[in-house]
Amino acid sequence: MRLRASITVDIDAADYVEAAAHQRRLQELYEAVAAAYPGAEFQFRERRVRAARRAGEAGSEGVTQLKHYTGKLNRYA
Repeated sequence: MRLRASITVDIDAADYVEAAAHQRRLQELYEAVAAAYPGAEFQFRERRVRAARRAGEAGSEGVTQLKHYTGKLNRYA
């Protein structure tokens, strides 16, 4: 049986100095995990913040309507 466990930590950092401090702390925690699980991996990357949706973008049932930029397409039920 093969299993995978993931731990996700979302961090808000004011600048790269603060981000580096968080990275060092997480690296220390990872080393403790890697000692018990040698195949463990550590990833630390920047994530872009998504812009909030504007009011009125959702359809009448709350479903977002897709915009077709490649030409007019027929809608099928």
